[in-house]
Amino acid sequence: MIHEVSEILVAFRQCFRRSASFHWFATFVFGFLIRLDHHGVTSIIRWMGLNPDLYVTSLNFFRASSWNLADIRRRWLEIIVARCSLVTIGGACLMIGDGIKITKEAEKMPGVKKLHQESDNSGKAPYIYGHHFGVLGLLVGTAKKMFCVPVMAEIQEGVEQIRKFQGKVSPLPSSQEQVSIVTLMTSMAARLAIQLNKRCIAVLDGYYAVGPTFLEIKNLLDAKGNRLLHVVTRAKKNIVAYQDPPPQTGKRGRPPMYGQKLKLMDLFQLRNKDFRQATITTYGQRKSISFLCLDLIWRPIKAKVRFVLIVDGKDHFILMCSDLGLAPLEIIQAYSYRFKIEVTFKMMKHLIGAFCYHFWTAAWPKIGKRTASDLSTVTSNISQRLIALATNAIEGFVQLGCIATGILQILALNNEQMIWRKYRGWLRTYTSEVPSEETTKSVIQENFYHNFRDFRDTAIYQIIMSKSREPLISKDGNAA
Repeated sequence: MIHEVSEILVAFRQCFRRSASFHWFATFVFGFLIRLDHHGVTSIIRWMGLNPDLYVTSLNFFRASSWNLADIRRRWLEIIVARCSLVTIGGACLMIGDGIKITKEAEKMPGVKKLHQESDNSGKAPYIYGHHFGVLGLLVGTAKKMFCVPVMAEIQEGVEQIRKFQGKVSPLPSSQEQVSIVTLMTSMAARLAIQLNKRCIAVLDGYYAVGPTFLEIKNLLDAKGNRLLHVVTRAKKNIVAYQDPPPQTGKRGRPPMYGQKLKLMDLFQLRNKDFRQATITTYGQRKSISFLCLDLIWRPIKAKVRFVLIVDGKDHFILMCSDLGLAPLEIIQAYSYRFKIEVTFKMMKHLIGAFCYHFWTAAWPKIGKRTASDLSTVTSNISQRLIALATNAIEGFVQLGCIATGILQILALNNEQMIWRKYRGWLRTYTSEVPSEETTKSVIQENFYHNFRDFRDTAIYQIIMSKSREPLISKDGNAA
C-alpha cells in the first residue's frame, strides 16, 4: 500500500523546482493519510514524528515560490486518468462541482466573510463566518462503486480583489468580466475539460441553473469544432421557457424571437398524459419514474435547452441539459451521481481534515466581515503580495487534502482484496465490495505505525526519516 502511495507522490516531482519543496509536499500529503487528529500542520509534525524545529520551515513551504498550484493540479489530473476508469455517459466524462462553506473566525485570514447557508437541518446556523470553496471532481470507478475524486478547489466568494492580487484571470461570460460563484465554477469546469481534451458533462446543482453557467461554456470547442463541455443541472421551480416562434408572415416589423411562454411546473398537470414510464437504477436500487422531454428556448441564453420533467413518486422536478442530443434517461442518470460530491466533502472534512488550516497575514486590513472583498485601502505592493501568499497557502493546503482524499479512493478501487485482507477493524454492515476511504486509511495507518520499516526502499521512507526527530532521552536517567 505504502509502495503505491510513494509511486503516486513521486510522480509529482516534476512540479517542483527544488527537491526540498517536493519533500515537504510528499510529507504533508502522506501526513494527511496517517495522522490521528486534525489540528492543522502541527498534527502532521506530531504524528509523523518529525523534528519540531522544522515547524516554521514547514509553514514556509505553503508560501514558497518554487512550486505552482496550477502545475500540481495538471499533474494530479494526469494521475487520475492514468490510474482510474473514468465514468462516461453518452461518451462524455462526468465531472461534478459544488460549493462547501467552512467556518473560520480569524480576523486576519484573507477572504473570511459572512456567509448564508441554506439547510433543513436545524443544527446549522443560517449565517456563518468563513470561506466558501468551490470544488470540482471527476467521477471514477466501476459498477461496484464510484467515487468523485476531487481535482481542484479554490475560494469563490468575496475574492474578486484577492484574485487580482494573485494574478488570476477573471471569467468572461458574454465577453464581460464577471467574478461570481457561478462563473468561477464554470471557469474551473472549462479548464478541466480543456486539460482532459475529452467531451465532458458538468453535473451541478440548482444554484447554477442560470444564464452565465451556459454562456461561458457555449463556445468551448475541441480541435474538430465540436462542443467540449455540456451542463446538466436542476432547474428552479419558477423556470419558464418558450416554444419555437411562429413562422414568418412577411409583414413589416421584426419577426418574433419566441413562441408561446410555458411555465414548466404547470406541465406536470397540463401534459400528464404525455409522460413516459421508465425504470432506472440509482444508488443500487431500481425505481420506476415517469418523464417528459422537451427542447425549448431558454431566454437567458436565447437558445434551446433540453428540459426533462420527472415524476419520482411524490417528487416533481426538472432537469436542464445543454446537450440536445443526450437521451432523457442519460440526463437523469448523470444527475443521479451529483450526490457523490457530498460524500467526498464528508471525507475531506471529517476523515482527511482538508479544511483544518489556519493561515493568516498581518497585512489583512481591519475591514468588516460583511465587506471582506473591499480591499480598496490596500495599495502597498508588499501588502498585496502578502495577502496573495496567504490565500495561496490556504488553497494549497486544501489542494493537498484533495490529493490525499483522491489517493485513498484510487487505492480502494485498485487494491480492494488486499485492503480487506489487511483490515483489522470491524464493520457492522458491508455496503460494497470496494472498501471506503475510511477503511483504506485505517490500513495505511496500521502499516505506517506497525510495519513502516518494511518499506525502507520507498522514497517516502527516505523523506520522512530525513526530517524525523531524535529518540527522546530522559533528562533524568534515574527517574523511576
